Amino acid sequence: MSQRRFKYQREDFGPMPVTLNHLDIHLSFLPDLVEGRICLDMTALGELDVIELDAKQLDIKRVERLAAPGDESGSALAHDYQIQRDKLIVTPDAPLKEGDNFLLMVECSCVPSDHILEGIYKDVTPAGAPQQYMSQFQQWGFQRVLPIFDDCRAKCTMTTTLEGDARYTHMISNGNIDRELCPQGRPVPKPGGPSRQIIRFINNVPMAPYLFIACAGTWDELADSVTLEAGNTVGLEYLVPAGQIDGVRLPMEICKDSVLWLERTQDYAYKGDTYRTICMSKSNFGGMENVGNTTIVTDAALVDEHTLDQMLLYAHAVIVHEFEHNQCGSETTMATPFDVWLNEAYTVDVERQYMADRFGEAFMRLRQVDSIRDPLLGPLALEDGGHVGRIVRDGFNDPDELIDGVTYLKAAEVIRMLRLVLGADDFRKGKLLYFSRYKDANADSDQFFQCFEEVSGKDLGRFKEQWLYTIGYPTVSAETSWDGGSGTYTVRLAQKNKPGVGPFHLPVAMALVNAQGKDIDGTARIFQLTGDSAEVEFEGLKEEPAFASINRDYSFYGVFEQEGLTDGDLARQAMLDPNEFNRVEALRRLTDRQRVRLLHDPAAQLDQAWIDVYGQVLTDETMPPALKAYFLRIEEQPMQRQYGAWLPELVAAQERMKQAVGAAWREEIIAAFQGLDTYGQGHTMIEGITRRMLKSALLDLICAIDEPRSHEIILAHYTGATTANDRISALGQLNRSSAPERLEVLEQAYEKMHGHLSGYANYLRVISSGTRPDVFEQIGREAKRGSFDVNQPTWCRALYVPMAANNKMLWTEQGINWLADRVIELGPRNPTTTSRMLGAFKMVAELREPLRGWTAAALERIAAGVGPDASPTVHGQAQAYLKGL
Repeated sequence: MSQRRFKYQREDFGPMPVTLNHLDIHLSFLPDLVEGRICLDMTALGELDVIELDAKQLDIKRVERLAAPGDESGSALAHDYQIQRDKLIVTPDAPLKEGDNFLLMVECSCVPSDHILEGIYKDVTPAGAPQQYMSQFQQWGFQRVLPIFDDCRAKCTMTTTLEGDARYTHMISNGNIDRELCPQGRPVPKPGGPSRQIIRFINNVPMAPYLFIACAGTWDELADSVTLEAGNTVGLEYLVPAGQIDGVRLPMEICKDSVLWLERTQDYAYKGDTYRTICMSKSNFGGMENVGNTTIVTDAALVDEHTLDQMLLYAHAVIVHEFEHNQCGSETTMATPFDVWLNEAYTVDVERQYMADRFGEAFMRLRQVDSIRDPLLGPLALEDGGHVGRIVRDGFNDPDELIDGVTYLKAAEVIRMLRLVLGADDFRKGKLLYFSRYKDANADSDQFFQCFEEVSGKDLGRFKEQWLYTIGYPTVSAETSWDGGSGTYTVRLAQKNKPGVGPFHLPVAMALVNAQGKDIDGTARIFQLTGDSAEVEFEGLKEEPAFASINRDYSFYGVFEQEGLTDGDLARQAMLDPNEFNRVEALRRLTDRQRVRLLHDPAAQLDQAWIDVYGQVLTDETMPPALKAYFLRIEEQPMQRQYGAWLPELVAAQERMKQAVGAAWREEIIAAFQGLDTYGQGHTMIEGITRRMLKSALLDLICAIDEPRSHEIILAHYTGATTANDRISALGQLNRSSAPERLEVLEQAYEKMHGHLSGYANYLRVISSGTRPDVFEQIGREAKRGSFDVNQPTWCRALYVPMAANNKMLWTEQGINWLADRVIELGPRNPTTTSRMLGAFKMVAELREPLRGWTAAALERIAAGVGPDASPTVHGQAQAYLKGL
């Protein structure tokens, strides 16, 4: 028998043996233990000699058959707890036949962990309060608490009773509170046990086990409500750490806005009595939907003096994202983990629409494409490594592996392209059919696409197969020509793909632009490129277009190149294109030409014409701050992806280009920086964000010249800043400089920030992003401080993940070995964070010596040091990278 490549493969998800009708659950929270009792009301779908339940690290006390719902005890059943397989095998007192109803009761207990953030785990506990417990059940956390068919398709209704210390302010589960037991909607004293309290929730909506929530803790509560168009009122609650109510006043407004926006634009109205958001201090993820409840990591759930602009934007995004999951994921649920992209990609697409409405389409699209191109975690880089890229995977070792840039970003691009292929009307009809047909049920990828085929009459088979089951992306090139005699402008498109991959179906958005920077009437269109090549003709034009604006707003996932453009053509498009995304793309392509020259010849002279473009940008008073910021940012990563593994050379090229622009326009840059007020009040939220974004870009160019005047500007900015974003921008530049005050100011910042969850995370990111020779010493010192807790994922991510993207310091023998040591150390404790760090090595096969040899040796050490039992994700990832050599 050949060795399996993955622990879990599609054939492991056979038909369900039973239909789950209802779960009756009782959980008792104790100081270091959670005791549980579950009654599974099930109907056999065929003959069953045994019932096989998922059960992980449980202490099984009783296994019985009950005669009727509500019975406290029944007849004992033979059972075998196969700990190595995480299976509880129960033998019924008589074989079950198809249609037989069976009530199975199991009593057990579990020991919550402080670092395995799955099932019920120990969260940060307020002083003087009983142990705080949070839960995370996706994908297979339920089996860490109670035996269950831990399957997405095991949807059923639930009644959940929670018992805990009377000092808890809240105990939370899914559904509406049982008003017979708890008439005030609050826990009531346990009869005969005044130090304990109980509460019961009734959930009459069929729900998958991974959406279950059971938590107990001490929170302050902010309550509000929103009235839907039908007239029903939904209660909204935010549960926050004690004393931090003010931090969720803005998030509450975002939540109210999201609920109404979704009803108005997405045809979804919430049906529950209450929607609750709960702050969790520890989580490997930003948030988790739990049917009527959402847990959001405190770092993102609170908006206060330590909130960076990127986290402010994330707060808007995660709130609407998790609320949309009530429809996509909770009511209509993926059939298996292989279909998880359905839950996430559609929801991300809705989130993106909301963010575009609230912050502007161009601004948000530029941010989205930056995420797609992110060199550490973006899907293009993941696919460049050649190891992942299929949206519907071949298999996986741990379900957390499915929560990555392919699922959240590439798959969301597929949803976006589907809308561009079908048109907005047919897309809306298709999604309405999907959510009505599979309401309170499960759906797979084929069923999703079938709905869109039915309403549009289009065969989407090829589109589906290419985008869901292929590793890799298309590269499209365009050439243009003008026939003045006939007034015809021709765009010739050709797509290249890796061997054996047929042409993708690509929606290519384009328009022709005149010399005044206006779209020529009638030329805007979305062309469907379905073959290896095609021509698009624009006839009857009265004048020659200035240029063709192609792949507007990144209309297809992949790489676009336009042949035959001069530097002057790109500069003109950067100044004139009405499409702001393509303006930025034009300047990035122009800059990339300078970058590639430096990669091949580090001593090459930079073109003065390119440097002069930045002068035009600096003096353009009409350009919006966000657009100007994007223009002034000189990136490290190349547009031409074949150079993606030239890591030290890319760092050197970026530094050389920033120094050239910074020196040529130094006085203008400093004047623009000092003339831009980001300290005062009176700006709207988006104005404040974009102005600070521009100021950060200007500061980056100032600091490219590492000399005393730059240091003075950094320190003045740091001390004058009134927002976290400006302070951290300045502190990060200081830690990359040779300023003599660097270490003293950093220590002062530590003293101010380390007592706050988000503030400390901001400080740790500054440390890990440093580029001075002492950076590894700095990181080691922070890891040893008493204030640092490696079991706090927010801080662990902040201290270690930025170094995985810190190409200047990582890509040395010392840096590579440092990363390998940290992966071996952290892999068994926090596989999610460690996997992100290990992603830095995905391009090992493309590295040049000696980096390739050093990295291969590091991967060998990791594969040996983190075995498949310690962390199947990290071990499998290291092995996959080595197989590419």
